[in-house]
Amino acid sequence: MRILLIYSISFVVLCSSVFGQDSITHGKNIYKLDLFRAVQGTIQLTHEHRISSRYSINFGLMGTYASTRGLAKPYLSVQEFTYSDAIAHKIYVLDNVEALGYGMNFQIRKYLTNSKKNQLKGFYVAPEIFYRRLNLTSLVENDTKEIKRILNLGYVGYAFGYQKIIRDIISFDTYIGGGFFLSQYTDEKHLTRYRNNYQIDFTGMYCNMGVLVGIVR
Repeated sequence: MRILLIYSISFVVLCSSVFGQDSITHGKNIYKLDLFRAVQGTIQLTHEHRISSRYSINFGLMGTYASTRGLAKPYLSVQEFTYSDAIAHKIYVLDNVEALGYGMNFQIRKYLTNSKKNQLKGFYVAPEIFYRRLNLTSLVENDTKEIKRILNLGYVGYAFGYQKIIRDIISFDTYIGGGFFLSQYTDEKHLTRYRNNYQIDFTGMYCNMGVLVGIVR
């Protein structure tokens, strides 16, 4: 996770340089819900705060409760959760997983057009970082054995997006980007390795996206 630490420090440096220029005292705020994560069993509430005519800080908190027996079943059913028990010399395929956890998402956005009303709208670019921690639980062997694992997830990358403000009240925000995704179970020494980047426990180059709706304050 050293990459995440280095990236976080760069965020702090960028923040200090942005705050020092073109500051506006009557900044606007937008409170948003990420629809893309909602279908994955995760509620992400985001607060975007304008710090200058073109820059904003976009910070989100994530809470996850997803189950293969619930609404997130289509998302979790395509995951390939396995657990290797070195003592019993068995490999368990986990197909009834429950995921419970939390996380955070952070962007510093630069809008490419300078709105006369200083609104947070139009095309933007943003460095992005997020961290998630998931507790995974599954029953195996005729539902008599319970397996619990903790998964740490991290991502660093850049995003390109567009935000539309409707009647100065509603915001519609969508973005897509790419970067590096890291994944590690707490009971393993090394990062996970998967070819398919739609897996939750994946390490490698990753495409990230979001679709958010919000209220302008």
